[in-house]
Amino acid sequence: MIPDSDPDLDRRKAALRAKLRQRRRAANAANGLAIAALAAERFLAAIPVRAGQVVAGYWPMEDELDPRPLMLALQQRGTILLLPGVATQKAQPLVFRRWDDISTTPPAGRFGIPAPPADAPVLMPDILIVPLVGFDGAGHRLGLGGGFYDATLAALRAAGDPVLAVGYAFAVQQVAELPSGPLDERLDWAVTERGALAFER
Repeated sequence: MIPDSDPDLDRRKAALRAKLRQRRRAANAANGLAIAALAAERFLAAIPVRAGQVVAGYWPMEDELDPRPLMLALQQRGTILLLPGVATQKAQPLVFRRWDDISTTPPAGRFGIPAPPADAPVLMPDILIVPLVGFDGAGHRLGLGGGFYDATLAALRAAGDPVLAVGYAFAVQQVAELPSGPLDERLDWAVTERGALAFER
């Protein structure tokens, strides 16, 4: 892989990241629960999901849009739910393990982040619900800078797995254009409380 070491790119990403985290924090504080419920409805109306499909979500941290209402609805439709473990190094693919009880917080894993225990079954997702800090109209995603989801999507796509990557965010996290580098993987969809956007890759 080509290393992403452009100092100017890193600076531009950092500036946007700070700005968009403030937007996310304000949106969550203002009406986070209602927005999460509405975003779940938007997802279910737009993204084709079948019983038996494997869907990887995430456990919300800080002010991320809460995917648990969506995950509960998906489970009621017969999907198998996964949560990511915590990678030990930056830019390493995540491992996804089954977690059926979305109403219960998983045990604290590395860095105190909730994650299924090591003996939970590891599965490959058909649909990956991706947390983010920002996104644009071309499907570029800005994360926290660890590179975990970029590495995960790159590995799944290189293996030929037809994973559907769906960014999940507050509408205020969308911007006109994001700076991107050679290691940045694009989304297939983005879903907010305002609706769903499909991207061509």
